[in-house]
Amino acid sequence: MANRQKEYPLMEINLLPLEFRRTKMDLSWLSDVRVVWSTFAFILLTLFLSLVYYYISETTHELERAVEQTRQAVEKERPLLEKIKELDEKLAVIKQKSDALRSIQVSRKRWVILFEDLSTALPPGTWITGITQETDKMDLTCATWNFSEVALYMLKLEQKESVTGVSLTSISATKVNNEDAYNFSLKVSFNPALGLEDGVR
Repeated sequence: MANRQKEYPLMEINLLPLEFRRTKMDLSWLSDVRVVWSTFAFILLTLFLSLVYYYISETTHELERAVEQTRQAVEKERPLLEKIKELDEKLAVIKQKSDALRSIQVSRKRWVILFEDLSTALPPGTWITGITQETDKMDLTCATWNFSEVALYMLKLEQKESVTGVSLTSISATKVNNEDAYNFSLKVSFNPALGLEDGVR
């Protein structure tokens, strides 16, 4: 078995004077795997962050441009929107006036129909002496020469389409021009649709 000679690393000895010596740079760290991968990872991270920043910046600019375009469109259409608002206000006023006029017309027609029915239903010897009106009701104060005409008047009123109910609230004997007569009071309920276009008459 041959004897192997032991190898020793070479040693460099610089015998030059100090003023002529040159220091040799150690660049072996550049070939270190850890340094290479760390540098590569740093470059990738920097590139990724740059792309993200660019994307966010572009998206923000696009949104700002869209907002500005929308604002300009709104400003361009603002006179039209104000005109529409003005027309809506005028239409609301016209509708209020129309409703008020219609209410007056309905109310007038209602009372014309109701008083016509109250008068045409009166028997020959009976007359009305007072009227008190509520929402859809009224109190009638009447007088008659004949007691039987009280029931006759109530019956005729109930036959009218404008009347929904009649009730006797009081009756008493009295004298009219020294002749026997009767005072009586009726509560009359009338149709709330009275006078409307699709209601009674």
